[in-house]
Amino acid sequence: MSYAVLHMQKLKQPAIKGIQIHNQREKESQTNGDIDGLRSHLNYDLVNSKPIDYSEKVNKMIEEGVTTGKAIRKDAVKVASFLVTSDSEYFQNLSEREERRFFESAYEFFADEYGEKNIAYAMVHKDEKTPHMHVGFVPITEDGRLSAKDFFGKKQQLAKLQDKFHDHMVREGFDLERGVSTDRKHVESTKYKALTLQQMEKDAKEKYERTIGQIHEITDKTKAIENIESKKVLGLVGMKEQDYQSLVDYATNGVIYQVKAENLEKDLEKAKKEVEQLKSDMQIGQDKVRHYYKHIEENLDSLVKEKVIEKMKKTDIVKKYENLIEKYNGLVNKYNDQLKEKKQLKQQVDTLKIENRSYQNENRELKSENGKLKEKLTQISKEFSVFKERVGKVLHAQIDRVKTFLRINNAEPGMIKYLDDRQGKLVQDSLQKLEKPQREKQRDMGMER
Repeated sequence: MSYAVLHMQKLKQPAIKGIQIHNQREKESQTNGDIDGLRSHLNYDLVNSKPIDYSEKVNKMIEEGVTTGKAIRKDAVKVASFLVTSDSEYFQNLSEREERRFFESAYEFFADEYGEKNIAYAMVHKDEKTPHMHVGFVPITEDGRLSAKDFFGKKQQLAKLQDKFHDHMVREGFDLERGVSTDRKHVESTKYKALTLQQMEKDAKEKYERTIGQIHEITDKTKAIENIESKKVLGLVGMKEQDYQSLVDYATNGVIYQVKAENLEKDLEKAKKEVEQLKSDMQIGQDKVRHYYKHIEENLDSLVKEKVIEKMKKTDIVKKYENLIEKYNGLVNKYNDQLKEKKQLKQQVDTLKIENRSYQNENRELKSENGKLKEKLTQISKEFSVFKERVGKVLHAQIDRVKTFLRINNAEPGMIKYLDDRQGKLVQDSLQKLEKPQREKQRDMGMER
């Protein structure tokens, strides 16, 4: 599992120029061999579109943001410079687009946490072994003070910042563990020192061997001069040209060689002491490494347990699980209630269907009976019409007989005329009285239907 790495370094005014040179690659580095100059053009700044003067920008931000009216102390921390990264293997598994989103997400965290107006730079370096980003935060408080102490004065503040940064990156979709900052830090630091001492011992040995070689060279030259053979010819001393040249060279540079030899002897002695000291320091470093690794090994279980408990408290998994169970049970109960209600409704629908079929059958029977009654009524109406017609004829015949009787008996003409005038109406009234019971019966039958 890869870690979300976040380191912070406080910078005062003199150090700002140095971080500018490093971030913007203004000079070739003599100390960082990891920088590949052929890839430096891939570096980019998420805040500034082109190289800037860090001091000028930082001081302008302070001038505009600090409102106390007091002069800024010369030894004030002006920039909190963050290093954001992970291990190289993690970035190798990211596409170019995802890698850029990684640094953009990290920048958004600082912009939200401290205010975008207080971020001086966010330089991403892609020309070293592991991609990383340097973020420069000018520590200006909400009430207009320049105070790094307000933000990073307590150890808990940095630990909390690590937690928040890790949570943010995980929410953004990056599968990372929180960076470790306790015993692991001491182990890595001691391990680094031990490796450094080992390299220093190697350099000292090489210097020692070079010094011995130079001393041997001077000794050989001295012996060569001592072995020169001379011959007297006509009172003059003669020798080979090569031997003569060596003698002249020694005579010319003898004092220099002597001083150089003495200095080399001193350097050799000093190198021997350095080697012995380095061996002692390296042993101490190795002992510390073993001590810290042993401490971690002995406390690994408890550290893991504490880490798990801390993470469980932070994410409140148990509580969320209980809430989910409660919601699930509520949904199950609601579903069961709805299922029961559905069964009841189905039973009611089935009952209504049966009743509806019964009503339909009854309705068909009533329609059939009604049809028969209509036929019967029609028949009765026809028969009554015939009967009424006959009664009308009988009534007319009787009135005619009455009129004949009156004429025979010499009744008053007015009475006979009255009967003539009223004969039709008298017959009609009599028929209506005869029809009244029949109409009432028909009405009653209609109401029953």
